[in-house]
Amino acid sequence: MLDTVNVPEQFEPIFQKAQDYVRRYFREKKEEASKGQIEIFGQRYILVRAASMSVDFFDTIKNMFKDWEDEKASEIARSLLFDVAHAIGKMDARNFHQKMGVQDPIEKLSAGPIHFSHTGWAFVDIFPESKPTPDENYYLIYDHPFSFESDAWEKSGKKSNFCVCAMNAGYSSGWCEESFGIPLVASEIMCKARGDSTCRFIMAQPSKIKQYLREYLQGHPEISDNAALYSIGGFFQERKQAERRQTQLLKQLEKTNQELKDFAYIVSHDLKAPLRGIDTLVKWITTDYADKLGQEGKEQMDLLLNRVGRMHNLIDGILQYSRIGRVKEQIVRINLNEFVPEIVDMIAPPENIAITIENELPVIGCEKTRITQVFQNLLSNAVKYMDKPHGQVRVGCIEEEESWKFNVTDNGPGIEEKYYEKIFQLFQTLAPRDEVESTGVGLTVVKKIVEIYGGRIWVESKVGEGSTFFFTLPKQEIVGAENAKLEASVIG
Repeated sequence: MLDTVNVPEQFEPIFQKAQDYVRRYFREKKEEASKGQIEIFGQRYILVRAASMSVDFFDTIKNMFKDWEDEKASEIARSLLFDVAHAIGKMDARNFHQKMGVQDPIEKLSAGPIHFSHTGWAFVDIFPESKPTPDENYYLIYDHPFSFESDAWEKSGKKSNFCVCAMNAGYSSGWCEESFGIPLVASEIMCKARGDSTCRFIMAQPSKIKQYLREYLQGHPEISDNAALYSIGGFFQERKQAERRQTQLLKQLEKTNQELKDFAYIVSHDLKAPLRGIDTLVKWITTDYADKLGQEGKEQMDLLLNRVGRMHNLIDGILQYSRIGRVKEQIVRINLNEFVPEIVDMIAPPENIAITIENELPVIGCEKTRITQVFQNLLSNAVKYMDKPHGQVRVGCIEEEESWKFNVTDNGPGIEEKYYEKIFQLFQTLAPRDEVESTGVGLTVVKKIVEIYGGRIWVESKVGEGSTFFFTLPKQEIVGAENAKLEASVIG
């Protein structure tokens, strides 16, 4: 008597045969609790509580991703369960076929629902209109009236607003895929966990399943309004697609980076070369025709040289800005207590301006060139725009919960609040360039570097009293980089 599966009459003989050898397989069961072992036909098995892989699993995923909407978290859970079960179904089928010596594809497939019943997944009721042929027209429609997944939801007292039997769909399609050697997926269209009368599935090739689902629902208007939307799991498939997209984006990024490198070379070579020629020519004219130029002529030549120098510095500034985030350096350990004084020496402030370190500075891990640009630009600006006879520039740092908060404070002219954002924009300066030579790139470079490290920069100021530039560097970001890339040397 066929009692582990319900099939159309024409399929009963082959399923009866399958029931006999599947029962023989499961009859050889050994349990040794003293060893923590369960064996069936020489194969190691484990018992898993049904709710752990159903209602409880969905709750766990929702708790893990509390920031997500429930629908998105549930879709992730279903996709993951489907893919895992699909892989298990394929491997179980392959192992069973080998152990029992089953060769015929139909016999392989017929063992699946009976194996399904013996392992506690579900009882399978296959509909007469099913056409399980090993080709693109494969079509299987079936119910799982006692699915372990929907049963777990019902026993928990919870009602779902989506079809929950992802593992049943995955395992059954995995077994059939292995049996026939064709790609197959299954989609649940009715589910007892939602309040439907049964759990109903349609299985087909991926290229055909939408068509079969649509045709079935058109022929059954009594359930079409409440039938679940087409949904097939694909957690790892989506991951693969995401990885492929990421690979494509990385290739595009590499191409863009190469184009930027080419652009930087063109700017450096093709624009600087004429400037060098102009500089050389002006100096030659100034020297050889000094007696003929007169005072006004010399002033015009000096002005021209000044403009050439400004253009040269502007090109350098653009190149510096373009390299940030694109040109990577080795992450090194830097003791800022030793490093900042070196930058001060490099700036060489005039005697009337004192640059001091207020308190102990941290040791951080970062790119040496980038942190140099940050402090050099901030300190150079403080010196450049100083309007007091006795200038004071102070560098300090305080430790916050998740970051280091640095400050560069001066007693210079100060900045009006309306310019707080403008000064960080490219090519923006407050003083006329003929009064204070500036490219308007320095603070933009600092801002970009700080933000790449995950920090932020801002200014607080009082006109006539001075300004304080604050910037933060997240400790977690620095420590993470340090653990991954830092060498044991201290750069001073």
